Order: sequence, then structure tokens, then C-alpha cells
Amino acid sequence: MDKSTALEIGQELIYREADFIDRWQWQSWTELYTKTCEFWCPAWLSEVLLGDDPMQTLSHFYLTSRTALQDRTWRIESGVAPFSMPLSRTCHMVNGVTVEAFDDTSITLRSHWQCLTYARQATSQVFGFYDHTLVK
Repeated sequence: MDKSTALEIGQELIYREADFIDRWQWQSWTELYTKTCEFWCPAWLSEVLLGDDPMQTLSHFYLTSRTALQDRTWRIESGVAPFSMPLSRTCHMVNGVTVEAFDDTSITLRSHWQCLTYARQATSQVFGFYDHTLVK
């Protein structure tokens, strides 16, 4: 695999992930992840310092398996989690995908994202960056 192939594969997967989330296709979304995946959103410790260890610093969420992701989506779909009712409409936009490293078994990518949300008759937006490690 060359770098442009790695980029095409990575972009396709990241764009597909965003689409699954925006369309509430939770089962398809969780199937993108390995059984032993790590899904982590660290919190900012200050204006310039992002948490770098989920065991030592505050995180928005830290999930370490596909089962944990499926549990999260079950809570969203079932209405058990009051924060998710009614379910927000979202539009994720991903750009600036770059290949950081690749070999025959994995691809490491970085990208930036922006998410527009409509919930409870109000709109909001959040943004950030992704680090993905894709495994064959």
C-alpha cells in the first residue's frame, strides 16, 4: 500500500463514520470499531493543554471496547439517557485528513472536524481534531 491508497482508505472510513452518526445508524457505526477499540475524548486541562492520559486526567468519555460503544448507543436509542431525548440532529464535517503513518496492518490519520447540532429548538456547533488508528 502506498500513501495515497492509505489516504483514500482513511478518508472513506472517516467520512462513512460521520455519515453513520448523522443518520443515527448506530449498529453500522459500532461495527466500524474492533472489539478492543479505544474511543476517547480528552478534556482540555487549560486553554492550551489537552489531557494526554485517560487514566490520569479528566475525559469527556473514555470507552475501551466495541461493547462499551454499543452500550452507549443503546442508552441513546432507548431513551434511558435523558440527555439524548429528543435525539439531536447533527451534521459532521471532516476535512484536512492526513496520513501520519502506515504499514501493511494499520494506518494512523489526523483530521479536523466541525459538528453542527440542532436540539431542543436551538443550534450549536463544536469543533476539534481526530486521531484515528485504523487496523486491517
